[in-house]
Amino acid sequence: MKIENKEKDNFYLMVDSLKKCRRADLSDINSDESIIEELYVDPLDNDFVLKSSLRPNTTILIGRKGTGKSTIIARLQHEIRKDNDKLSLYIDVKTIFEQAKNFTYDSSQYKNLISPQDLEKYLLHKAFLKQIIDQIKEEVKTNTLKFFLAKISTIFGPDKKTFIVELENIFNEIEKNEYIDIQILKEKSINRANSKSEESGITQNSTANLALTDLTASVGGAKSSSIQNAFSNNTEEQFSEILLKCFNPSVILSSIKGLLSQIGIKYIFICLDDFSEIEERAMKVFVDTIVGPLNNWSDEYFKFKIAAYPGRLYLGDIDPQKIEQIKLDYYDLFQARKVTDIQAEAQRSIKKLITTRINYFCKKEPEYFFDTSRNTMDEYYRMLFDITSSVPRNVGWILWYAYQNSISKDQKVTLRDLDLAAERYFNDSINPYFSQNKFMREPFNIKLEKYHLMELLNTLIGLSKSNKREIGLSDSKIFQEDKHKPPTSHFYIDKNLEELISSLELHFFITKYNEQKDQDGQNIMSFFSLNYGLCIKDDIFYGRGSDRKYVIQRRFNYSDAIRKYLSTAKQLKCDNTDCEKTYQYELLDKLQLFDMMCPTCRKGICSIEHVAVIIPVVNENIQIAEFDLNFLNSLKIDQPQYASGMAQELDCTYQKVSRRSIKLRELGLINNERKTLNPETGERTYYNLTEKANNLYFDNE
Repeated sequence: MKIENKEKDNFYLMVDSLKKCRRADLSDINSDESIIEELYVDPLDNDFVLKSSLRPNTTILIGRKGTGKSTIIARLQHEIRKDNDKLSLYIDVKTIFEQAKNFTYDSSQYKNLISPQDLEKYLLHKAFLKQIIDQIKEEVKTNTLKFFLAKISTIFGPDKKTFIVELENIFNEIEKNEYIDIQILKEKSINRANSKSEESGITQNSTANLALTDLTASVGGAKSSSIQNAFSNNTEEQFSEILLKCFNPSVILSSIKGLLSQIGIKYIFICLDDFSEIEERAMKVFVDTIVGPLNNWSDEYFKFKIAAYPGRLYLGDIDPQKIEQIKLDYYDLFQARKVTDIQAEAQRSIKKLITTRINYFCKKEPEYFFDTSRNTMDEYYRMLFDITSSVPRNVGWILWYAYQNSISKDQKVTLRDLDLAAERYFNDSINPYFSQNKFMREPFNIKLEKYHLMELLNTLIGLSKSNKREIGLSDSKIFQEDKHKPPTSHFYIDKNLEELISSLELHFFITKYNEQKDQDGQNIMSFFSLNYGLCIKDDIFYGRGSDRKYVIQRRFNYSDAIRKYLSTAKQLKCDNTDCEKTYQYELLDKLQLFDMMCPTCRKGICSIEHVAVIIPVVNENIQIAEFDLNFLNSLKIDQPQYASGMAQELDCTYQKVSRRSIKLRELGLINNERKTLNPETGERTYYNLTEKANNLYFDNE
């Protein structure tokens, strides 16, 4: 079969649009501002997710990377802009936090008011909030002038400067209190000194407790994480208290509401994208200082639309019963809507997604690009579901790899092409989270946590391989139909253990697909599947078996194996340097009854820690930041690439790509060249991986 070059190019554009991170909209595909309306495919029928998000309440979109959070926000903003009484603001939280790291306050003004370690964190949080406020100001100005200019002219006169001046005055008022924190810290310092003087005769135990409330206290030596967390939480609360007075959200509330109500705006929707990508401490301060007050004190005027990862969300004082949480991973999404056949519904959503994209870009039906001589399109959709867990961005990546092996060579996509694509995607984009850990410059505790997580994954893989061998030798009737190719990719665990493997799911090594009671009807069990590409790599047959009771057999219950592994991977340790007694992880419940007090010395506090092991490392000289390694990995997958294209792959701004490219070029890991690869886009700077980078970071794979 001959596929015309134009059709090849259109199919490539289609998969490219799916696999990249479109952070705010899809307008860079062409000049059509309404393209988001044409390409948007709602996860549920009748645009249920979009309609739910459009309600005037705070909504949180929760899902793993690529589940469509940013696309829903873009579609939401497009719809809001059709109304004449709503204003939509877009805040890229991750980018602003990165920019805040380059913003500096004069730290000398805070000398002796706060410890150097806490001052660094405090000023980062302050810079971050200042950047957020500045972005809100710019978004309000830009969007009101763009979508409400006629009303502004009617109320404030034909000269829009009057409106702009009033808006500027609101934020100038906020800036007047920007350095009030110095006076507050001085007062706290005096109060703290008086308190210490009055309490000089108290017991050692009371002194330890007071230390937790001291803003400048330092936790030295081998202190426990529980003490550190208590201290950290208390410090962040004080940070939030001080910064509330600096940025005074009540001014934003009353003043902006008063100004914008004059031009007929009844609601302001603030869209927070990449909310979970910032540090946990910064997230807490941000919510306590800006998000919470605006949400709770605004009399329903400000409403947030937040994109977050599962398990990485802090709500502070926001009442969870007054907000809507929409979970986008397919099991949570369809199970919450009480869909009978969850997987069939997820496959149908893939069909809608692919059909919509191919119709738009290629003006063809999907059958034109898939080999249906031996397999139906439903079989392709079913396999794409197994591989991608119905995650749109993953669908794009799988079809991108399949394109290289088929359509680019004048062949239609086959099931075998999808198989090969699944393995390549796993090896190129998912497995590096573990395989490249040794090259990342990051704290030892993070490396240790990743190491133990990888060992836990290897435990699950080992159990699946063992089941494969044993089922092949089994005489059990339930396994007979699958005996020659026994699928062992699926397993289940006690739901109470689910949190322990949540990081594996977040990074797509496993995916949850069901919940039900165990065979004894006692406990709720959570059912998972291993990544499809991982199964191909490790020679594990993917599936749930021919018999409906196949996968619920006790051999697929991995709960005891996870508990056993945890007993060797985690321990409890006393923070008292005169004791430092360690205990088995199984004693956690008992110690929690006594607030983690050490049962041996009765003075120290016990905390959970990973058991220290020897981790494979490389020379420190070749360790690089995680982002830089992702940069190189992106070029390994596809090169040459240009800055804005890579930014969409790496989920960041093109400015960050350009900045980091300078450093990587200095290290001899990439080179760049100005050239024209596409006459329509003209000359660009393209990056390529050097032989040195290949030898250092990828040849060992």
